[in-house]
Amino acid sequence: MSDVRTEMAPIFVGIGGDSGSGKSTLTTAFYELLGAERITSVCLDDYHSLDRRERALIGVTPLNPRANNFALMEEQLWALKRGEAIAKPVYDHADGTFKPPESVEPNEVVIIQGLHPFLLPGIREAFDLKVWLDPEPQLRIRWKLQRDIAKRGYNEAQVLAEIDARRPDAEAHIQPQRAQADLVVRFSSPAEDHSPEIGDHLNVRLTQRHSLPQLDLEHGLDNGTTVRLRNDIADEDGRQSDVIEIDGRISAEDAARIERSVWEHASERHHHLHHLRQRELGSYEELHGRRHSDPLGLTQLILAHRILSAQKSLLVRVKADDYAAISHRLASSRVSSTETRE
Repeated sequence: MSDVRTEMAPIFVGIGGDSGSGKSTLTTAFYELLGAERITSVCLDDYHSLDRRERALIGVTPLNPRANNFALMEEQLWALKRGEAIAKPVYDHADGTFKPPESVEPNEVVIIQGLHPFLLPGIREAFDLKVWLDPEPQLRIRWKLQRDIAKRGYNEAQVLAEIDARRPDAEAHIQPQRAQADLVVRFSSPAEDHSPEIGDHLNVRLTQRHSLPQLDLEHGLDNGTTVRLRNDIADEDGRQSDVIEIDGRISAEDAARIERSVWEHASERHHHLHHLRQRELGSYEELHGRRHSDPLGLTQLILAHRILSAQKSLLVRVKADDYAAISHRLASSRVSSTETRE
């Protein structure tokens, strides 16, 4: 008898975007919503092939494909997809050097975030859900300045010079990946507010391509004022999409009502989703400490629902000496099927 075992593969979620686009901030809540024990997270910066000093010597930015080991990235991501542990490289942003590899094992949800998740077909085909973060440019620059100065030891002039040096590579290799995403998240400043601390009032636009099934909850989101749903429109990449728009001025009461609606739908389908109070979602770090944003919280909750609703792949594990027999049976089945149609 053949030793064939079928099981569900991890839900593979790719979250991409340019440097400073908010990838880490967006995903923080998933650990609370889903449970840290259910998540494996991999940062694609660990697959840089050159350290900071080497990149400076030859004048290459991390956004350039030449500065990344895509062969190892593809090999290890598919190993995780098969349920196998990997010895993942480690890149330390604090000093721009590599540290010893670490062992990583897949869990129910594997979140892959970085600059290049959708650049190559061999990698992007691993994902069950592809999310792209596309904040307005000035907002992203502000976020990158805050992060790199506070956490990576740069000064403002160095960060701005780096942004300028990276621009050609961002346009050539990063921005085109947006067209490959299933869902695009765009944060933007309210038109009338350009103050330095507006993170709690940012507008959000969730563009859901028709590569995603429509969730039932989306019909209950539109209140016609601060949350709007538009169906079947052509987005900026020319793809048919549904769009959820969340006004940064949404009141706490409206946000709470919509969160309850999402929780009702999510709880029916995902019994292990941890119910968080409103203030526990939408937390982010600003210059003067942690703050709260209802639009961010709603976005995180909708995305968590999307992640758990993603179509899982099947893993079929077969003994090597049984593979030929199974392949023969599959081929015979295809021949019989063809003869029946004819």
